Amino acid sequence: MNSPDPLVAMLRSAGCVFAEDEATILRDAAGGDAGLLQRLCARRIHGEPLEHVVGWVAFAGRRLSVGPGVFVPRRRSELLAAVTLGAAA
Repeated sequence: MNSPDPLVAMLRSAGCVFAEDEATILRDAAGGDAGLLQRLCARRIHGEPLEHVVGWVAFAGRRLSVGPGVFVPRRRSELLAAVTLGAAA
């Protein structure tokens, strides 16, 4: 039996529904820097959107930069974007 991942447990207890995915993204963003990982996790646990914490969002097969105050496009908006871009062509 695998021991539980403490980062996943922390994220889950903070209400992160996709805690396993978020833990992977946060670890990748920290690049092995334990102090940076701790700071990123603290921001996420205090309610900051994951995309703002790491500075990007995956959208329509691209990685878009985002920051505080920037609208974070959601996956469910990808169809709308595709239709809009198709209509503009």
